[in-house]
Amino acid sequence: MDGEIRRPAPQPPWSQVLITTVRLWWQRRVWLPLGQPPAGRRKHWRITVVVLAAALVAASATAVDLAVTRSGTADTAARGPAPALAKADPASGSAALAAATASRQQAAAWIAAQAGRSVIVSCDPLMCAALQQRGFPAANLSPLGAGTTDPLGSGLVVSTAAVRAELGSRLASVYAPVVLASFGAGAAQVQVRAIAVGGAAAYMSAENADLHAREAAGKQLVHNSNLYGPPAARAELGAGRVDSRLLITLAALTHRYAVHVRSFGDSGPGAAAMAPLRSMTITVPGSNYLSQVEAFLRAQRAPLLALTTVSRAGKVTVLTIEFTAPSPPGLLSQN
Repeated sequence: MDGEIRRPAPQPPWSQVLITTVRLWWQRRVWLPLGQPPAGRRKHWRITVVVLAAALVAASATAVDLAVTRSGTADTAARGPAPALAKADPASGSAALAAATASRQQAAAWIAAQAGRSVIVSCDPLMCAALQQRGFPAANLSPLGAGTTDPLGSGLVVSTAAVRAELGSRLASVYAPVVLASFGAGAAQVQVRAIAVGGAAAYMSAENADLHAREAAGKQLVHNSNLYGPPAARAELGAGRVDSRLLITLAALTHRYAVHVRSFGDSGPGAAAMAPLRSMTITVPGSNYLSQVEAFLRAQRAPLLALTTVSRAGKVTVLTIEFTAPSPPGLLSQN
């Protein structure tokens, strides 16, 4: 009937299968040859006995197999289906991959916007590709891989999981002790680090000397009558938090104009405390003031050539003056 579940007929017991097999064999191989001559019958009997014995052994083995199989099937049915093998969760792998990709893209965007186009960046192949997609010059990328011993000769190194696995503890202790920006966490974390020219010890000595020089210059600017700014900005000047290029630019501007600083910024997310602030935003009182200040800034040469952006903050026009990463130490001692 339609819809009726058809179950297979039960298998006969193995003993019945054995008897039926022997009977059929006897009829075909023994009964029919009885009409042969006596010598032929004797020869056929010997063959018959041997074959019959083999058939009995084979049938017995088959019976044992059937019994074991049925017993196993019954045990399996009683226990229920076997549990499935544990599998790795694909979602966790996808989440880790997505986190690493997001950190890499954020770091690429930050470097493309903040790093100078003349700086050499060491990176793993995936990070280098992300930087190229952001428009960073391919000629300024130094890929790190199994055949690369160190990132020396670069200005920045991008610390990804692949780079950390390749360089180990030497990355922070020897090559690049200062973090300029950090994105993500754990294995997906990507850090932008400044290369220690001359080794970590010499680099940190130069950075500490530069910090003290920035503190001294900043305290002088705080007392400059042509410099105005909120308490937070003045505190950052006095603490040496402001990039030496900005300090030199501020000293030159306040020699000619009144400068109203709104804020300092661009230290980079997760940057080390000693990483200086590389940008400042000032208020523009009029178009004539803006044109004169922009002309002065455009006349500068590297490393004092800044990037400038004009925008609106409500009804106020503001000018952002920004220098690229990394900050060069020792400039104040040269002036």
